[in-house]
Amino acid sequence: MSLAATLAAKTINQDVRNRILILDVERVAGITQQAWWERRDLQKRYIHHETVIREPRTTIVCAKWYDSDEIIRLSEWDKGGRGQFLKAVHTLMSSADIIVGHNLDNADIPWLEGDLYFPRIGHKHKPNLPPLPPFKTVDTLKVARRFKSGVAFKSLNALCQILQIPAKTDEYDRDRMERACGGNVEDQQRLIEYCAGDVIATQGLYDWFRPHIKNHPALFVDGRDKLTVCNRCGSTTMPTSRRYVANVLSYSMLKCTSCGGYSRLSIEPERMSVVRGV
Repeated sequence: MSLAATLAAKTINQDVRNRILILDVERVAGITQQAWWERRDLQKRYIHHETVIREPRTTIVCAKWYDSDEIIRLSEWDKGGRGQFLKAVHTLMSSADIIVGHNLDNADIPWLEGDLYFPRIGHKHKPNLPPLPPFKTVDTLKVARRFKSGVAFKSLNALCQILQIPAKTDEYDRDRMERACGGNVEDQQRLIEYCAGDVIATQGLYDWFRPHIKNHPALFVDGRDKLTVCNRCGSTTMPTSRRYVANVLSYSMLKCTSCGGYSRLSIEPERMSVVRGV
C-alpha cells in the first residue's frame, strides 16, 4: 500500500464533531548582556533578568483545521502589529477542542501562553487577554518517545523523512528572522512558508502516529453507536476475540475498522480474581 493510501486509511472520520487544530510557531531569539574574561566563563552562564536586552518571543503562528486544506498564516508584522497578532492567535486557540503539534507541550503551548499574558522585554506591546478555555493536546514528539530506542531520530524533519511524509523544504535561519522583524518582506514571506510547511508535515505525522496513541482525546460522533467509536479516528469498531487483561479484571476489546487501533470496553468487565499481590 502506498504512503498516500496508508495515511488516507488513517484519517479522522468526517462525522467527528471535535475541532482539531494543527499548529506550529516560529520565534525570534533573545539577546542578553554578557561580561566575560575567558570563553569558559560563558559555559552554563545563568541569565539574570537585569541583563536581558530582548526576550525570545513568538513572531509567527501557522495553523490549519484538520478537516480544512487552508493554512492560517499569522505574524506580528501583519496589519495591526503584535497586538492584533496575539488577539488572532488567542481567538484561534479558543476555538479548538484539540491542538496538535510536535514538541507542543514543552514548547509551542507554554511559549504562546507566555506571549498571550506577559509583556516581552524588548517589545513595547503589553498584552491584556483573558484566559484561554481548556483544550486537550496531542504532542507527536511524546508519541515518538514511547518507541524509545525503536526510533532513534525524533525531530519532525527526521521522522517525516523516515516515514516518507512530505517534510521541511527549508530551514530556520536566526539572521533571517532578525531581518524579518526589521521589515524585510522577502524574509518574512520565506519564514511564514517555512512554518506553514511544518504544519502540513505535522498533520501527516499525526495521521501516521494516531493508531498508536492509546490515550488520544475522545472524539465525538453522533449516532446510535457513538459510545463505541474509535477514540483515535472516530470510525466504527468491531469486537475481537482478545481481552484486555488488568490486575484483577479483564475487559472486552474492540478494534477500529479504519485505523486498526485497539480500545477496551469499560462496561461489564469480567473479574478474574479477588487476590491482589502486595
